[in-house]
Amino acid sequence: MALSLPSAYFIALGLEILLNGMYTSLFIASMYLLLMKKKKTKVIMAMTVLNCIMWAVATSHMSVSFEQNYFAFLKQHAAEGGDVFEDNASPTIYSQLSLESINIVIGDSIVIWRAWTLWSRKTWVIITSATLLTGTAAAAVGLVRAFATAPPGISVFNNPSLSSWAIAFIASTLVTNVWATSLVAYRTWSHSRIIREITGEGLMDRFRRQNGVMAILIESGVFYSTTWFIAIIAFICGNNGVYIVVDMLSQLTAIYPTLIITLVCLQSTLEVAISTFDQTTQTNPEWAARSAFRRRRRNGPSIVTGTSMAYPMQPMKIGMQTTTHTSTSGQPDFESTAEELAVDGKPRSLSGDNGGDDGDKNMSHAV
Repeated sequence: MALSLPSAYFIALGLEILLNGMYTSLFIASMYLLLMKKKKTKVIMAMTVLNCIMWAVATSHMSVSFEQNYFAFLKQHAAEGGDVFEDNASPTIYSQLSLESINIVIGDSIVIWRAWTLWSRKTWVIITSATLLTGTAAAAVGLVRAFATAPPGISVFNNPSLSSWAIAFIASTLVTNVWATSLVAYRTWSHSRIIREITGEGLMDRFRRQNGVMAILIESGVFYSTTWFIAIIAFICGNNGVYIVVDMLSQLTAIYPTLIITLVCLQSTLEVAISTFDQTTQTNPEWAARSAFRRRRRNGPSIVTGTSMAYPMQPMKIGMQTTTHTSTSGQPDFESTAEELAVDGKPRSLSGDNGGDDGDKNMSHAV
């Protein structure tokens, strides 16, 4: 049985209220961490302002959604049928879209900022990301305008203009998040190879051990990107479940960036893990050399490429000396022989057979 539009709106409202309650708790915790920072940098101040804006926008979206459902079900009897929810030009519809678009742009900006800092603020990263973000903002404006001018009584799936702008908006947001996720994933993978060569433990293993699996999911953005992927699939299939996903995203678009802000305040981000390891190897190169040498002894020699942290195996020469003292009777009073000699890393067996003539003799053999 297909999901009816009134049922989709009702379920969406319940899930949105639930997520908003969770988000409010997270917002309070993140604001506490931000306000308790002793050093108020520009980044902390910007995060504080954006955090407040996102919470206000998400809560306003929930309030408008509640008002829409209240009048539709209790005043206009939407549960009994009719086209109450088909009025796409209703102010409540494009008001919700406008509010959600604001949080999406802000949230994507924070996600892009995290990827940019993880890539040491490279220019090509911010230029590409800014281009994608501009496309998302343009698609959001076009979508809101299309809903504001849409004729009433026509489903969004049957209106070509609405469908085109909706797909463009969801796709642009999805591409932006996949781009940011890919940047984080590649940066983590490449740096993990270096750390594994030195310590034998990958970056993600260390990060998971120190901060837990949830921190990895937050940093990677896999869950958030997957939700957008589900939204675009549901819309293309013409399933009313897209209304549920979109209303959930009205809160998730604020929850995800707020989680990132919280990790930044707790210094539990991948950037901190990478920078901490880099500082350790730079300030204490002897430790890195010893760690790499011990790992090569266990697993055999290897070469670290793409970084200055390379410690190739060097040949080592070991010199040994044997001395034999004999008496006039020919019987040795003291004898020392080398059983094994290592030259250039290759073991060599030695055997000493030293005889003596009459009188005390001293014989030395050096390698």
